[in-house]
Amino acid sequence: MSAHLVSPELVGRSAEIGHLAGALANAPATVLVGGEAGVGKSRLVNDFTAGLDAAVLLGGCVELDGLPFAPFVAALRGVPVTDRESADLAPLLPSFEGRAAGDDARPRLFEGVLSLLARLSEHRPVVLVVEDAHWLDRSSRDLLDFLVRNQRAVPRSLVVVTYRSDELGGPVRPLLAELTRVPWVRRIELPRLSARDVRAQLRGILGAEPDPVTARDVFRRSEGNPLFVEALVDGEVELSLEELLLSRVERLDPDAVSLVRAAAVGGRRVSHDLLAEVHDVSPVRSIVDAGILVVDGDGYAFRHALIRDAVHRRLLPGERVELHARYAAALPRSAAAELAHHRYAAGDVPGAVSAAWEAAGAARRALAYAEQLAMLERVLSLWDNASHLEVDRRTVLEAAGEAASRAGEHERGEELTTELLAVVDPDAECVRYAAVLEQRGRLRAQLGRQGALEDHREAVRLAPVGHPIRGYLLNSLAARLMQIPRPDEAREVAQEALGASHHAGDDPSEAAALITLAVLDARLGDLDAQLPRLRRARAIAENVAAHRVRLRALHCEASLSEAYGRLAEAEELARQGIRTARELGLARSAGASHAVDLARTLIAAGRWDEALECVDHALDHAPPAVYRAHLLCLAGFVDVRRGDVDRAEWALARARELADVPFAQDPLQLPRLEAEVRLAQGRVDEAAAVVRAALDVPNALVASRFAWPLVALGVQAGVAVPDMPVAGPVQAAWALTSRREWPGAVAAWEALGQPLWHAEALFGLASATRDAAAMRKAAELADGLGAMPLRDRIADLARRARVTLTGAGPAERARFGLTAREVEILRLVTDGLANREIAERLFISAKTASVHVSNILGKLGVANRVEAAATAHRLRLFE
Repeated sequence: MSAHLVSPELVGRSAEIGHLAGALANAPATVLVGGEAGVGKSRLVNDFTAGLDAAVLLGGCVELDGLPFAPFVAALRGVPVTDRESADLAPLLPSFEGRAAGDDARPRLFEGVLSLLARLSEHRPVVLVVEDAHWLDRSSRDLLDFLVRNQRAVPRSLVVVTYRSDELGGPVRPLLAELTRVPWVRRIELPRLSARDVRAQLRGILGAEPDPVTARDVFRRSEGNPLFVEALVDGEVELSLEELLLSRVERLDPDAVSLVRAAAVGGRRVSHDLLAEVHDVSPVRSIVDAGILVVDGDGYAFRHALIRDAVHRRLLPGERVELHARYAAALPRSAAAELAHHRYAAGDVPGAVSAAWEAAGAARRALAYAEQLAMLERVLSLWDNASHLEVDRRTVLEAAGEAASRAGEHERGEELTTELLAVVDPDAECVRYAAVLEQRGRLRAQLGRQGALEDHREAVRLAPVGHPIRGYLLNSLAARLMQIPRPDEAREVAQEALGASHHAGDDPSEAAALITLAVLDARLGDLDAQLPRLRRARAIAENVAAHRVRLRALHCEASLSEAYGRLAEAEELARQGIRTARELGLARSAGASHAVDLARTLIAAGRWDEALECVDHALDHAPPAVYRAHLLCLAGFVDVRRGDVDRAEWALARARELADVPFAQDPLQLPRLEAEVRLAQGRVDEAAAVVRAALDVPNALVASRFAWPLVALGVQAGVAVPDMPVAGPVQAAWALTSRREWPGAVAAWEALGQPLWHAEALFGLASATRDAAAMRKAAELADGLGAMPLRDRIADLARRARVTLTGAGPAERARFGLTAREVEILRLVTDGLANREIAERLFISAKTASVHVSNILGKLGVANRVEAAATAHRLRLFE
């Protein structure tokens, strides 16, 4: 007999322990630990975390549909939270019974978890462990992805994710593959033990040196799997591996064996109180002592899932049904997902339908829309047994369509809404029919399918005049018309939406209509007349806490200001949008569009280093995919203009992977970057083809703000200038540039304060006239931007024209070689701001601010911030 159930020492895993320790020392970091069942993933994690001076949060996934956020609920059990955190984290807390309110609740939940980890890490490092990730539910996948991508917000954190590599499939595999792209993520695979390691494991279990023949035989039969090594120590040689796993169970007293079987039906883990309701638990001590169950908080877990699986497979059908029925009788109504599972397995199909309906509601309240959809799909699949429900099939279909839309399952959402429309009478239930049509229209638009606009139009036609829903439906139609774009019709619809919303007292819809009208009318050329509309919309939204509408108003005002060349106003509005999103707990979701606004504005102003810092900081926040793509394109533009064509090509390819639809903030961003890259590569014909294809899309020229820069690129590739409207001074400058009217273009871009296009216009003028002053000014501007390809073209022109370029170059800008960004940061240092305050002011990370400050100290030759401030004042560096 063995001296121990398991080896007291972990063997053969020193390298993996070293990887985890190194990751924690270099936090933030994430380690994905894969391996076959029984290879020792949990043992590795337990040994690593034992004795760590860190807050260890451990949660395991469960193989049960409809139970959302399971590992995070377990990980946060017992963690003290503040009142503010409790409000944001409510769906993950045991006391949660209500409903998280508002469309912003799910983003706030995700950001709330991140903020909690950051607070905990202020005192000591935080280690978050998610075990058995091959069973991750959809909502947990989304949250894990968010936390890992935003881990830089928790510098002293380590995330460890374990999974069975031999059972990795479905949506979890692409999630882990995508996470490995994140720089601070490392993936390790636990191998089987070597013969030497197996011998060491046997030595630990037996308490003595094993017989060499026995050790060799155990290694051969176990193939180095640690769990099977343990099973073979006391098992008979001729048994199968499953029989070996069961051998310890079968050596127990009959009452204990019966209790193990009951626990197996309860799942990998079961609470003591629940197990006691199902079966006499007096033998539980002997089961724990035998190493079959382990104490886990207020309950018990199987020491390994393979043991539970083996026990469960050996149950007779009648035994399973009886035990499931006991669990169904013991579980409270609040455990709806578990109830649905046990009732169905016990043959109580009507009861399972009721529980699944309850579980769908609980998932909806917990913001777990994918799990809500799964439970509603179960109700629909068992509808023949649902006559006792107090809802009809149409209500279930309606809820399922909404859940699919919120979960991002657009294709299934379209199928469900189409099925619902087939059974709803538009004459008898016109409002309901209209609402479902609008939902299907949005889904079809997101899928790029035909019929979206028709659905929106029909929804508005059916909605009675004076009904409260009409303003919302009109706003939705106007938004779709703007996207196409059909601005004239969108304006008419938005005007009607404004009146309908005001009449119904629907303040959010009224504010949304004001924003739409302001944007449409500003595109005609008069921004000043629309600013009061935008500010009124903002005030209405703020008054009724319509946060998304308020942020949209800020975004639109910032975007329009940039479009009209009012860069100072655009910058301030973009920063205000970022601050507001942060104050609302939405920095990493809603804040992304404002980061795009800020980066676009900084690029236009020629502050490229700041723009790249802004992009990097925004990407650190792991924004939604379409915004990541947009930010990458903005960085790619700077890259190609600075001569790093390969990096720009990578940004272009990655942006295409992330977003398969045009960017709402700039539908021609991708083709513009591709044309820039192809021109830089000398592939002029390909650039021309890209421009023609983009401009041939129906209504592309209507969005003249975005089309004009593409047209200017097309002219370089030999594409003719189409007839397009001109609205505002920036578009007028683009029109002059595209038509090669260089004197006017030079004056226009100079007045707008956009140095790249000013330099390009000066180069065009110099190319036509050999104007030496134009060459020198263009060279100076190109130097300031670091736009080396343009600088090289200017230098080549100057050589051919025998013009000497003087007074240019970054080295002459400041005596100490300080960049414009460093001068800006030095000014803030002089004002007494700390690195974190500088970071918040400039929308960069605290680490980036620290690097800048260190560089400044080095260039000035001073030892600290006080000396830097004194030097700046003494030498009048800010004059």
